[in-house]
Amino acid sequence: MERTKCEVCGEAMVTKKVTIAEPYRYEMSGLDNVFLAGIEVGRCSKCDARVPVIPKIEQLHKAIAKYLVFKKDLLSGKEIRFLRKNAGLAANQFAALLGLNPSHLSRVENGKTGNLGAATDKLARAVSIAASDGEDVRGVLLDIAYRIMGKKAVFAVKKDRWEKLAA
Repeated sequence: MERTKCEVCGEAMVTKKVTIAEPYRYEMSGLDNVFLAGIEVGRCSKCDARVPVIPKIEQLHKAIAKYLVFKKDLLSGKEIRFLRKNAGLAANQFAALLGLNPSHLSRVENGKTGNLGAATDKLARAVSIAASDGEDVRGVLLDIAYRIMGKKAVFAVKKDRWEKLAA
């Protein structure tokens, strides 16, 4: 067990590897039911602060997103927010792609309204996976979102060809 100082109170922290039997609750994911095992977690004996060392966090988030996309039940608001953020989409862009009013998406993500409904739930999963698959797809989705949101589309002739200029 390694000892370091607590960033909160300055007392000594004890670092140990968490197990499946006693996993670490990954609160920073924004999800209630995500726990991690096999990582190092520092724990302060005085103030009970916990500091995880999470390797390959991007890979972890992809694994969580894949789990959420393929789960059978409708997504909760927190799960929708996780997928949206993991895909790198702003709330208003995501709402536009789903055909929703941004305030409705906000109410769903914050648990003030139920889920999105079966069809929109499936679309949210597809959009989040498409957007997280790569820059090219995300760019196309963002272009669509901007058009839906009423942003201008400006075109110009370049080398005898019409091209849309960047927004």
